[in-house]
Amino acid sequence: MTLLRRLSPCLIFFFALLWPGHFCVASPKPPDNAQVNCLRCHAEYAAGEHVHPAMTMGCANCHVVEGREGNSRVVLQKIDGGLCQQCHAPQRFEHVHLPYGLGMCTRCHDPHKSENPKLLCRRVNELCLECHLRGSDDAPAHDLPVIELSIDNRMGHPYARHPVSGYTDPIRGEEMSCVSCHLAHGGAMANLLKMGSEIPEDALNRNSETKDMCHMCHLRLWGLEGSVEGKKKKRR
Repeated sequence: MTLLRRLSPCLIFFFALLWPGHFCVASPKPPDNAQVNCLRCHAEYAAGEHVHPAMTMGCANCHVVEGREGNSRVVLQKIDGGLCQQCHAPQRFEHVHLPYGLGMCTRCHDPHKSENPKLLCRRVNELCLECHLRGSDDAPAHDLPVIELSIDNRMGHPYARHPVSGYTDPIRGEEMSCVSCHLAHGGAMANLLKMGSEIPEDALNRNSETKDMCHMCHLRLWGLEGSVEGKKKKRR
């Protein structure tokens, strides 16, 4: 046993020579970012259904390695959304979603990869309801409105039997979700409601029946395709 202990450093050095790149040694000195192959140890950050395109630009595009108290630490180049805004120019809205306005991008998005579209941390409704589902002690607030839903969170907003999930969105053809009616970052209408111009395949006529989210969706449900002309023909 004593001999094995004495030989351990030599054996480690020997195996390191045989398999270079599979051993790493902690160093108090920050390595050169340009020469660090981060994904050798952190490959999971670049593997997923949806991967942030910035990953192809290199880790040093967002991160910097610096020394603190004798240790190496990986930190962001900027905080409070400033880093994301280098590529994603901020938009101005009349009504702004609070996390977006405060630069809290990673409150909803994963900066590396995700199994959900648009790099969302979770499915849309799961994410939204973390903040906006009313609990027993919650009260509505201007910056954090809350809603009440059925026990399975599939119905109840904006009225009791209106679905919020589990049904097909007549406009998008996908499952109904919070973003069927609301915009995620901000918009021109209160409560971040969508307008006709923000709905795919909106009718070209600009009459009042196709200008808001509710009319557009329900006319499509009734087979009228959002057209007043179609409505008149249906009645004949």
